[in-house]
Amino acid sequence: MKKIIANLFVVALILTASGCNNSKTTTGFLEEMRANIAINDGPARSGEYIYNYRCKTCHDRNTQGAPMPGDEYEWQLRAKKGFDLLMDHTINGYSRTLMPAKGGCRDCNETELRNAVIYMLQTSGIELKSNN
Repeated sequence: MKKIIANLFVVALILTASGCNNSKTTTGFLEEMRANIAINDGPARSGEYIYNYRCKTCHDRNTQGAPMPGDEYEWQLRAKKGFDLLMDHTINGYSRTLMPAKGGCRDCNETELRNAVIYMLQTSGIELKSNN
């Protein structure tokens, strides 16, 4: 029995040591969010592309109240507060933990974020006025 316990202890030590990594590469979301990322300075990507690239992580599952595209009721509530407020929440985040700044799309520029908001509104049947 002592030999089995000793062997299990050695296996546990090996598994623990193998989990230690001195690599300087990113190892997860928090490290990725801290890394310096260049903002896209090429042609603006479409709203649908940005939605699929980042937004759908939360908005495709209604995570913590994130309205899904096509949910006309929820998007109508937000649209009534004004497009500028929607953009402010998109760029700066909302309630720190609910919606991260730029929706977590750190390489998105403001035009792309705007495209994504418009895409979600339009797929929800919300018509935008021409000045938006």
